[in-house]
Amino acid sequence: MILYKNKIFHTTGLILSFLLLQGCTEEPDLDKNTHLLNTIKNMETAIEAKALDDFMDHISEDFTLTSRGYKKKDAERILRIRMMRNKNIHVHQAIKSIEWLNEGEEQATVEIVAAVAGSDFSLTDLPTLRGDMAKFKVTFQLVDGEYMITQTTWDRATPADFVL
Repeated sequence: MILYKNKIFHTTGLILSFLLLQGCTEEPDLDKNTHLLNTIKNMETAIEAKALDDFMDHISEDFTLTSRGYKKKDAERILRIRMMRNKNIHVHQAIKSIEWLNEGEEQATVEIVAAVAGSDFSLTDLPTLRGDMAKFKVTFQLVDGEYMITQTTWDRATPADFVL
């Protein structure tokens, strides 16, 4: 009986120790701005790596490109064609604003300007850039703990749009 109690005590001690150690290694919850900014950075990294599937993981199944009526599959086809045109992809983006809707963390509208080219460039190269510059207004929705793009609009950008 004593051996049985010692085994239970030892096992319980190991389980509690494991749980305590696991609790020490967890990263603290990110605030909503950091979480959203990390999502945007991950999307940029995916585009530069030409990892379209990773990029599309951040696009909601209900996605709409409002100005054109495009859905998720349309956007994926366009991006796939654009990626095939360049051996390399380099992106510089600037976030102009983040507006949290309904005073919560479930939904946000983000204004982003982005410059994309097939070769590396700096922001001082923007006036002579032979790439694309665009202004996006993107709506993100928190779905299962991850921010997903649900809709967007875009216009052409100029170098002046990158001035914060």
